Amino acid sequence: MHTMKPEEYARALYGDVEVAPCPFTDDERRDLERTQELLVYVPAKMRATEMCRRWGFQANADFDADRLIRYTMTEESHWFVASASRTPELMYKSAVAARRQYEDEGLHGMDVRRYLAFAATHRLVFDTLPDQSYWTFLLSGAYDRSGISILGFDAHGHLSHHGWMKDFKAKFVGSRYAVLPPRLEINEHTHTLPRAYRGGGRNGREADMD
Repeated sequence: MHTMKPEEYARALYGDVEVAPCPFTDDERRDLERTQELLVYVPAKMRATEMCRRWGFQANADFDADRLIRYTMTEESHWFVASASRTPELMYKSAVAARRQYEDEGLHGMDVRRYLAFAATHRLVFDTLPDQSYWTFLLSGAYDRSGISILGFDAHGHLSHHGWMKDFKAKFVGSRYAVLPPRLEINEHTHTLPRAYRGGGRNGREADMD
């Protein structure tokens, strides 16, 4: 996938849609093989239910009807980078602990739309779904006033969503990070800004704008 232009694989997922320019540089995109990460695109205003329908995800939730699910960055198209691992990380860490660790590194979390776009991209690249038989905290989303969403695929490829407690932890529940670009556009003044990296400390915190 990394040999394709960003616009090409965005259209492979979304069809003939207008794709926002990718704000990750050529060097940053080439580095994704080394860091074992994926570049993911989320179009503005595309509903989670529409995404499930487009990619054939059978979910236990009606995302349009469930008004307790809260989303992030719904009004703007955006790109992000995420781990390409088939399983989430930070197992047996609560959502509270995972969010604190990611924020210390300038990283963000998933919400439902980001997670669906990530799962579709993962399947496009590796021909398999991520997180089968695991749950993932959606750290940039929210459920109701004080809860959090967890999402994952079962062994049959069906998608399950539940509202959960932020301080819950278990061996089968982990988290996934999202790296937002450190710039709105690439130009002579912004192309050298450092992106955040998992384990990279405070470098790249320019992307703290979720």
